[in-house]
Amino acid sequence: MHNDNIFRVTLDIHANIIDFGDGACAISGYSSSDVMGKNWFEIFIPEEDLDEIMVVFKSFLKGDLSFWEYENEITCKDGSTQLIQWKNFLRRDAKSEPIAIYSEGSIV
Repeated sequence: MHNDNIFRVTLDIHANIIDFGDGACAISGYSSSDVMGKNWFEIFIPEEDLDEIMVVFKSFLKGDLSFWEYENEITCKDGSTQLIQWKNFLRRDAKSEPIAIYSEGSIV
């Protein structure tokens, strides 16, 4: 079962897309094969927001969980933008090292 209204994406610690859900496809216009393995920031983050979002990403990886809820615009395949309200989850390995960020978002 999937929900086309929920944008689900998982990024590795380098911001490469390692999972891209059905809702992410429906909202963004990209297919999973369009984006898998590619850098999230290069595809989805508008240039004017890039510095701010990079700080949020790096801070979250370092354990600043104040960013577990966050809102930002993404650029869709057709060039339009969508404002997404995110809930972010830090995934860690057995040694407690960060390995990925799993995010669920909905259109605001």
